[in-house]
Amino acid sequence: MRIIDLLILFISLVVSGETFALDIEKLFMPGDVIKGHVKFEPDCKQCHKRGREITQKELCLDCHEKVKQDIQQEQGFHSKNDKAATSDCRVCHSDHKGRDAKIVWLDTNRFNHQQTDYELLGKHKQTECTGCHKQDKKYRQAPSACIDCHKDNDIHENKLGEKCASCHNPKAWSSEQFDHDKTKFKLKLSHERVSCDLCHVENSYKDTPTQCVSCHAIKDVHKNRFDNKCQDCHTEDKWNKPTFKHDRDTRYKLKDIHSSVSCHTCHTKKIRKKSQWKSTGHALRNCYSCHKLDDVHKGKSGEKCQDCHNQKSWSESSFNHDTKTEFALKGAHKKASCQACHQSDIKGEKTDKACYSCHKHNDVHKGQQGKLCDSCHNDSSWWLEDVRYDHELTDFPLIGQHAVIGCESCHLSSAFKDAKSACVDCHQFDDVHEQAFGKECQQCHNSNDWLIWQFDHDKTDFKIEGVHTELHCHLCHFEPFDENRKKNTLCIDCHRGDDIHDGNFGPECDNCHTQDDFKLIDIRLMRSFGR
Repeated sequence: MRIIDLLILFISLVVSGETFALDIEKLFMPGDVIKGHVKFEPDCKQCHKRGREITQKELCLDCHEKVKQDIQQEQGFHSKNDKAATSDCRVCHSDHKGRDAKIVWLDTNRFNHQQTDYELLGKHKQTECTGCHKQDKKYRQAPSACIDCHKDNDIHENKLGEKCASCHNPKAWSSEQFDHDKTKFKLKLSHERVSCDLCHVENSYKDTPTQCVSCHAIKDVHKNRFDNKCQDCHTEDKWNKPTFKHDRDTRYKLKDIHSSVSCHTCHTKKIRKKSQWKSTGHALRNCYSCHKLDDVHKGKSGEKCQDCHNQKSWSESSFNHDTKTEFALKGAHKKASCQACHQSDIKGEKTDKACYSCHKHNDVHKGQQGKLCDSCHNDSSWWLEDVRYDHELTDFPLIGQHAVIGCESCHLSSAFKDAKSACVDCHQFDDVHEQAFGKECQQCHNSNDWLIWQFDHDKTDFKIEGVHTELHCHLCHFEPFDENRKKNTLCIDCHRGDDIHDGNFGPECDNCHTQDDFKLIDIRLMRSFGR
């Protein structure tokens, strides 16, 4: 249709009435509007005005009242974002792009939340957008009160109200800023580090007890022997460091390891008064009264523990095994426990000093190496890294590559005499000849390297000449070696398939042919044999 025809049609429709004018507007509409604007699509003037008496932005805000209110009250994104506040709506939200078109473009990764009424601080900066902005909800509908998001984290069960910010802050929900010193119970020293629910059980903040025993009864190792006056010996600094001085207030001074043991370990009876601490004789002061259960000697060495032991460590004995016995403790023997060697009464027993008597169960050689363990092992360590052994004194001295490989390459177990010594026992998987040359690998190979080998075929019954020098060994040697099988040295053994004479000239091909080329013949050879 020509342009003039379109103009005539347009004028006629305008003249025909307003209904046709609307139809012509739809005719020139660039595309369908989005789903949210479908109800306005038949009436273009809802969003568009022909004159300039009102802008399209004003028409948009007439429908989007909340956005208009934000701009008027200078709040919200459309007010604080310079582009949104000054530009027409269609700059960011253009329509007529189809029913499913997306006209709200928001890059959540680059969005500046400071341009809203809720600035992100602390942990809120690390929170995913979907944590506050739920699906199918407008961004402006996101809650802003702490309790809206942290209701499930409210361990106080709403007993402290909804003003979370009075104690918590955006840095961390668990970071409280409540000042407990403004209460009747000031938090000092260790009390400053305990969690609220340790004293305020089930979030109860009224009538909380302030007596030590109210919270520490479960830690009262004295089992109420000193009544409820915990403060007489303990402080708020550390519960396990009492002010009571045993060296000062008793006749038994606590030294070394005794200074760190708990009171009830020795004191098992009730003591009600401080005046009784010195007068009562319920705590025995001899070693055996407390350490009877620790006596690994089972009474075999008597009850004078102090002859060998001291207060520094019960496991450290002052008994000198090197000077008082015929067996000096060296190396790992210094760390061994007494009962490891002494199984019966120490005073009357005769302990076997031979290595094998104690280490028989450690003999991984299964008795193959005899009982003289110290010929290879020493006191420092029973294990491999400290073993001394000279393989050169065996029937298989280690030379070449054998000197640098690990023992376990040949010795699959510690029963060393079970190891094989023939080459093929270890190198059967390296035998590319597939036993065609037998099992005597050392005839060609040596210990320097498996791939370094030497063999002179001219010293055999078949001298290699001509094209034979270029052939691979496997072309002739392809069957497993059998010393009883006849060796193939005649030409016909390999060239029977090449014999075009069908055997008429016999098996001695070399009467006419040479090793340079089987297809060529030597006339001189033929004449010498009368051919």
